[in-house]
Amino acid sequence: MKFLSYCPVYSLALLLLLLNVTGCTTSVRKVSPATIDQVSLNSIAGSDEKTSQIANKTPEELVRSGFVYLVRKDFTLANMHFVSALQKQPNLPLAYFGLARTNQQQGNFEGAQENYQKALKLQPDLLQAHIGLAQTMRLNDRLNDAIKAINQAMLVSPDDVRVLSELAIIYVTMGKETLAEPLYQEIVERAPDQASSYNNLGMNYLLKKQYAQAIIEFQQALAINRQDKRVKNNLATALALYGDTNSALEIFKATVGEAAAYNNIGYLLLTQGRLDEAEKSLIAALKINPKFYTRAQENLDRLNYLRKTQIAN
Repeated sequence: MKFLSYCPVYSLALLLLLLNVTGCTTSVRKVSPATIDQVSLNSIAGSDEKTSQIANKTPEELVRSGFVYLVRKDFTLANMHFVSALQKQPNLPLAYFGLARTNQQQGNFEGAQENYQKALKLQPDLLQAHIGLAQTMRLNDRLNDAIKAINQAMLVSPDDVRVLSELAIIYVTMGKETLAEPLYQEIVERAPDQASSYNNLGMNYLLKKQYAQAIIEFQQALAINRQDKRVKNNLATALALYGDTNSALEIFKATVGEAAAYNNIGYLLLTQGRLDEAEKSLIAALKINPKFYTRAQENLDRLNYLRKTQIAN
């Protein structure tokens, strides 16, 4: 959740708490916003050879190359190509869109917002820019603005599953899983061949503590893509919270390893207040990997703190 074309709900709410469940995470750093005029091509090119290659490319070629570097997460080269394209052709919406995506992935949400808006001023029907703007608002904790931005995307393409997906993620981020649920169900109807459609619906049920229904959706997702470890981890999480810790343990062993599997089970039991059962799993994790496995010890420390709190009360 990819979430169709965007980041899924794998990492939201509960899964953010799991110390070993693989999810969709984004590492970002805050950087100062920069305008096109502030960026010198020579200062970021890195070599005369790269500068020469860029000088010989058309704006459209530069934009295509910029997206290639963006996919590779080479943000310096991506930025260089998009900036150079705009220096050659200032009114190129896809170049601004590329800069915005680069900004967003680097955690520069102000720069991303500015460049998405520039792209949309030049091409108001650029759907990806509307969705990207909504994402940026959400990632910057401006959820009401994110709703407004995704509503603009709906005016462009009301039935696009990417738009529905982003709106659902915003609702989940706001803690409004009930509003997200019909959107996820509609996505399943529109994209029934996508494992992510069922996975995202399952995650929504998981967040609502409707574990039996979540299990059904995760199993449906795995019927489409049996190799997706994230879906397997989500299924194991739902099974453990539903009470089938044995089945959950076996799935976790296959996806994250034995020590991490016992830690995950222990942690999930801990979240349900099942302290004695959690302690057994966490101790098992430590026995399997006593030297390197610190997460189980951290969870044991948390468990002991909860016990002391219960005794004090």
